[in-house]
Amino acid sequence: MVDLPRHVRGRPNPSGRMYFSFEKFRGTERAWPVVPLPESSRGDEFWRRCRQCEALAAERTGDGWAWAWVSASGRSYPLPPPRGGDGQASFWAAVDAAEARDKADDGQARKTFDALIEFYKTQPAYEKLAPLTKRDYDRHLVKIGQAWGSAPVASLTAVLAQEAIDLQSHTPAGARYFRAVLSKLLSFGAARGYCTSNVARITEKVEHEVEPHKPWSDKAFEAFFEHARPGLHLPVYSALYTGQRSVDVVTMARPAPGANAIELIARKTGAEVFVPIHSEYREILTRTHIDHPALHLREDGAAWTLAAYRTAWQREITSKTSKGGPAQVSAAKATAMKTLRDGAFVFHGLRKNAVNMLLEAGNTEAEVSAIVEMSEQMVRHYSRDVNKRRLAINGMRKLEECWKETRANLFGPGAA
Repeated sequence: MVDLPRHVRGRPNPSGRMYFSFEKFRGTERAWPVVPLPESSRGDEFWRRCRQCEALAAERTGDGWAWAWVSASGRSYPLPPPRGGDGQASFWAAVDAAEARDKADDGQARKTFDALIEFYKTQPAYEKLAPLTKRDYDRHLVKIGQAWGSAPVASLTAVLAQEAIDLQSHTPAGARYFRAVLSKLLSFGAARGYCTSNVARITEKVEHEVEPHKPWSDKAFEAFFEHARPGLHLPVYSALYTGQRSVDVVTMARPAPGANAIELIARKTGAEVFVPIHSEYREILTRTHIDHPALHLREDGAAWTLAAYRTAWQREITSKTSKGGPAQVSAAKATAMKTLRDGAFVFHGLRKNAVNMLLEAGNTEAEVSAIVEMSEQMVRHYSRDVNKRRLAINGMRKLEECWKETRANLFGPGAA
């Protein structure tokens, strides 16, 4: 049997089942009332309760006992008596609450990372983040808490921050995001007295070249629409004609008959999006109309969820079954799906197709930005190839316009 902590006693009942309790000063005049513990000594809860018992204080009063939990810092938190049944549950809930409160109080007093993160999450700077951005922030805030949670924010040095960033260098995108969130948190804390400076600012920037998504080629569209399962088709059209992200496309509500636009709230930015319906897209919506509030449906008539659509997409493109084995497909389909894989044509690339089409039609970057819910800076990033083509076309047109004069200068006035 495992050695039990001091004052913890285990005893079997007639059936042999073990019961455990904390019995301080047992057998003496100072003996405390028995504190029942979890029945199994194998779980984490048992050992956590044993540790908490070490911080208990009990004092005999005129009509019973007064209980408290005393933290390492000396703070005392009153507790209800540890009775059986619901009383026992209330006792341990009070112990947990006291421990959490002391951790918060201690964190605030010492201005720790745990306290800063908790405070940051109550402020507009965090609340105004879009849901997907907040999710990514939370992931890195957890990492920051794991690294330095109980440490004072002011104790962090640039060297320690750089070491934490370097530990994530195997995923450059993650390391860069971690550094950005840490810097944001430290700037927030510095302005509120948690530290005197943002040491993350002087850490080394993570070099990470984002590979741009490729717009789909005519061959890619042909391969997809001829061979991919029909239930995947309409979201591709919707992405192409609206330029929205998959998280917004797949879950689109069906526009009312006669509606002039697709309207939604972008989940990444929280912005309202208004996309006028293109005439060809309207025809597609009319042909595929079904009386269902969701726009994108599976072949069985149920609405797609984003997770289900992504799973179905992956299985289709890789020609895999639900169990991960090779699917039985025709040679033509296998070739078509290989074309999509080899060309790195992914759903997000359709967003670039949409941006390119809008720019090629002569729209300004501001107009494109308003339609696809993308910053003008990102539109410029997406449109580098389009701008090159546009510049080339404009340059050649100007050459055509002044060709007679240019030709004469090149070959002389007498050239045929």
